[in-house]
Parts: sequence; structure tokens; C-alpha cells
Amino acid sequence: MINLDFVLSILLAFGAVGYLVLAMRMLGGQRAIGSLAMGVTFLMIALWVLGGAIELLAPSLPVFMLGRFGHYIGTGLVPVGILVCFREYTGSQTSKTTIAALLIIPVLSLVIAATNFWHQFMWFYPATNAAGEFLTRPVAWGPYFLFVHAPFGYLVVGASILTLLLHSSAVAPAHRRGLFLIVGSAIAPAITAVFYDTGIGPNTISILPLVFAWMLPIYAWLLLREQIIDFSPIAYETVFQNMQDPVIVVDNNERVIGLNHGAEILLNISEREALRESLDKVFGEEVPEVHAALKTGLPQKMLTYTGRFLHLQVTPIATNKGTARNGRVLMFRDVSDVEKAQREVQSSEKLLRTLIDHSLNGIIRLSWIPVDGDHDHNELCCIFANAAAGRFLNVEPDEMINCSAADVVRLFSKGMESEDADSLLERFLEAAQNGALFETDVRADVDGEARWLHVISEPVGEDVAVTFIDITDDRVKELQMESIALCDPLTGVLNRRGFEKQASRLLSESADDATGALLFVDLNDFKKINDQCGHEIGDQLLTIAAERLRNSLRSCDIIGRPGGDEFVALVPDVTGEVAEKLATRLTNALEQRYLIGEETLHCAAAIGLALYPEHASTLTGLLRAADQAMYRAKARCRGVVDIDGTDLLEKAV
Repeated sequence: MINLDFVLSILLAFGAVGYLVLAMRMLGGQRAIGSLAMGVTFLMIALWVLGGAIELLAPSLPVFMLGRFGHYIGTGLVPVGILVCFREYTGSQTSKTTIAALLIIPVLSLVIAATNFWHQFMWFYPATNAAGEFLTRPVAWGPYFLFVHAPFGYLVVGASILTLLLHSSAVAPAHRRGLFLIVGSAIAPAITAVFYDTGIGPNTISILPLVFAWMLPIYAWLLLREQIIDFSPIAYETVFQNMQDPVIVVDNNERVIGLNHGAEILLNISEREALRESLDKVFGEEVPEVHAALKTGLPQKMLTYTGRFLHLQVTPIATNKGTARNGRVLMFRDVSDVEKAQREVQSSEKLLRTLIDHSLNGIIRLSWIPVDGDHDHNELCCIFANAAAGRFLNVEPDEMINCSAADVVRLFSKGMESEDADSLLERFLEAAQNGALFETDVRADVDGEARWLHVISEPVGEDVAVTFIDITDDRVKELQMESIALCDPLTGVLNRRGFEKQASRLLSESADDATGALLFVDLNDFKKINDQCGHEIGDQLLTIAAERLRNSLRSCDIIGRPGGDEFVALVPDVTGEVAEKLATRLTNALEQRYLIGEETLHCAAAIGLALYPEHASTLTGLLRAADQAMYRAKARCRGVVDIDGTDLLEKAV
């Protein structure tokens, strides 16, 4: 008769084989972040789970002790493997010396466990209970287990989990879900270990190997479906640290929670020393501009101890997540050249012009000039412009002399929409009349090339000085960060978030009488191909399918991949007849064979077509209607061998 021990041992044996397969996949496949450390960790878990199976079926004490030895291989070495793996995800390499030091206690534990019969440092005998059953948890733990082995294991696992949580902000938002799933998958065995070590649960069955066996599908899903080892987790951190301008991030209590390399140089302090310290301690009370900027939210100008002048701007970090704490970003921009030029104006006009003309920043000076000699009616006009200003605004500096402030504003707002340009002019003139500081970012077209300028307007006596700082490189980095968050890294089309963002914006901006269509595409045989040919072939097929989508549709159409083998496309400004022709062309394109390596594959696609505003006028409604139509087409073709291209297309009702 089959008993419980036999059933559990079979489960553990299958679990050990599963972890061994995952380990071989990690160690033998293409190297990615964390793959080597994860492969070794899974190999040790396989030995651990196999040890649990041996314990359940052991006919004698020596065989049972062999299973226990596998148990202590897992409890000693798996926490170290997890720590090394998690550190790699956060962009930190663990040196061989550190790994060797971390392995001292696990290796010592194995030696003590193997010789415990003589000294009982690990656990106390007897090894069986009154019924003659072998004890996986002894009647009492030895001093080495209580004060060295167990504390070391819990400390290493805790450090591993904390490492990931503290660096979660460095991971692209599209991948944070996978990161937190990794943390959760590590916490579950850790909690089980606490229960086991403190005496909760049976003492004749090793609970942890069973937990790992039950969690095998979760780990396999994380690796194969979520592909948690295929992303670069430090993309945002790299952009943040490479910014030349100092940037400091503080929480609502004005404690430092992050700063880049430029800020470390500015403050002459390392990030580790500054973290969680108050701004008063980092800056000192002799820098009131920092506190004024945080209190008022207005830009400030400050002088550093090295004699450099900085413009300080505070930007709030707002979030709609109830569990997140809002913070603020302090951005410093070096305007020492401009400040020095302005301070020299009273002593040497010639020196001032020389300095300003050679400045990398554009500088314009505006003055109030009487209109037609009437001193009661003054107009703000340009009286000076340096070479950089002319270069930024694509005009000769001399041509700007005597131009009104309105004309100057129109020059640096040519790349903006007319309504935005009018609003900018109004705010600029209001600040100039009130003698207030004014800052904004504008897009200027210079010789057909889009350049982004940071504009600073501030009073200088009775005049107004306008400074232009080229921030194009910063904007490029921002676009790179947005691309990471909105694009599908495999196919290059938009991901779910990116598609919903662009499609919703297009629909909201469309005229009331606008027409269009939404196509919902599902690759019918993709799962079968993916299972039979492997994920690498499946990924290439998805990439080719996405390229066929782009070639079959127009450049103005919005294409996205919500996930798996599904694609969506929003086709604006078309009639129902034209939309059906586009969908038919797309169906024929996706029916064509796929030549991938030595494989010749066929993967037709079912397409659901929804028109707007006929079937729905919102993105949610269009997606629902097209999805239902696609499933009708998919059901119609299920089991049919000779499928006509028109059978694969279904229109919403």
C-alpha cells in the first residue's frame, strides 16, 4: 500500500530533477545578468530537495545521514548563492575573495554535520523517536547550530532581500514587478525555515525541501515566462549618475535618499555618507538658499564654498500610490560664467562683452526704452546679445538689437505650438514687469535641428538679463528613459503602457467626426511553436511578426504588444472599407511562412476589427469589441485545416 512518505518522496524526486533542469539551462545557456549565480543556486537546491527524498525513504541511519548531508549543503550554501545573485541584479559584482569569506561558515557547517556523531555540536542525539522513525529535526539543537549556522543563514538571506528592495528604484518600471516577485519567492522559504527551526511542524519530515518542490512551478515561470534574468536593472541609475549637473533627492522630512556623482563632488561627500542624513547636516545652515527653495518652491541662486554660482530648482516627485512617500528633487546648474559676467558689468564693459561673447551660454540683455520719446510709455527691448544667443536662436546677434521682448520670445519659441508660445510670452512679460525670476524650458529649431534650451530671465538693476542654456543632452537622456519604460524590448513596438498612453492621447485629441479602427491580432499557433521549437525561435517569430505589422500598416498607425502572442494597432482617419482592406493585407502578411534558421514555420493570425465611433469611442471599448471579434475568428478556425484568409478576420458587432 502506498503511504504518505512514498508519495512525498516521489514529489521531492521530481522537484530535484526540475531544479537540475533549470540549473543546466542557466549554466549552459547564453550568459545574462545573474544566470551563473542562479544556475549554481538551483543546483544546490536540487541537492537539498533530493536529500529530503532520501530522508523519507532511508532504510538505515547511514542512508538517512546522507540525505541530511544534502540538507546541510542547501542550508549552508543556498543563502550565499542568493546573495551573490541578487547583488548582480543591482549592478554589484561580488569578488572571489568575498565569496570565499562567505563560504567559510557553510563549509565548516558541512564538516561539523558530517562528524556530528562524535561531538554533537550541530544537533543532539538520539536520531530516532520512540517509534523508530528518523528525526529530521532533533530533540535539541547544538550550540554551533544555534549561535553560528542558523544566525549566519538568516543574516545572509535578510541581506539578500534588503539588497533588492533598496535598489528597486534603479530598475525600469516595466521590470519592477519581476523584481518584487523574486523577493517574494525568497521570503516564502525563509519564513518556512523559521517555523521549522523553532519547532513548528512535524519533526520526521523536512519541510523546506517540500516547500521548494511546491515552488518549482513559480521559479520556472519567473525564469521562462517573466524572463527575469533578461533585463538590465541599472538603466535608470546609469543615466542618473552620468548627469553632469548635481542632483539630490530628498524625502518629505528633508533627508537625503539619493544623489548622483555630481552632487558628491559639490558636497565633498560620498553617497553612502549622505544617505538618510538631513540637509542641515549635509549642507550646513550657512546655505539658506537651499531651505528657501524647499519652502517656497521658487528657483534660487547660491554661491558655493569654491566660488561657483549655482541656480537651484526644486521639483516635487508626486505619486498616486498610497504606500509611497512623496519626495523632492534638487537640481543644481552651474551659471558661474553668467554670474561672473554680470558682476563685472559695472567695472569693465569691454571685459563684460568679451566674457559673455565667449560664453557657451546664450545671453541677452533687455532694457525699458521710451516709445517715441514718451517716458510714460516704455517698451522692453533688446540692447545686447552675444554670439551664443544668436547661434541658439538662428539669427545674427546684431539683428536682435532694438527688437522688442515679444519678438525675442517669439524667436526662442518657434518650435512650440502657437497657444503655448502665446502663454509663454504672457508669463515672460508679467515676470519682467514685476521684477521676478522666470525660468522655463523651450524647444528651438536651429538649422532644421531641434534643440532644447533652458531659459532664465532675471532682473539686473532696472534691466532684464536672459540666459539660454543648452539642455538638449539632458532631454535626450529623458527620452531614453521614457523609451525604456514604454517600449517592448523584444519587438521594438510599444508595450501595453506605451500603447494605452499614445492611443488614448490620439483618441482624446481627435475631432468629433473622426473615424478609425482598432485591430486586435492573436498568433494562433504561437504557443505550440514556442513549446516545440523553444523560446529563442518563438522570440524571433514575434520579432518578424512585429516587422510585418509595421510593413503592412502606415507610419502614422500606433502598434503595441500587450503581452504574449498578442498585438494591437490603432489605425486613425480611415473608413470601415479602408480598415478592412488594411486588416486583410495584414492577415495575408502574417499567413506567410516564417524562415527562422533551419525552421520553416506557419503561424496564421486571427484578427478582430473594431471601428470608431461605430463600435466604441473610447480605447477601452474598442479593445473590448476587437478582442471579442478576434476570439470569434479564432473559434471559427479552430480545428479547420484549409483556412481561408477571410476566415481569420472578424469584424465587431
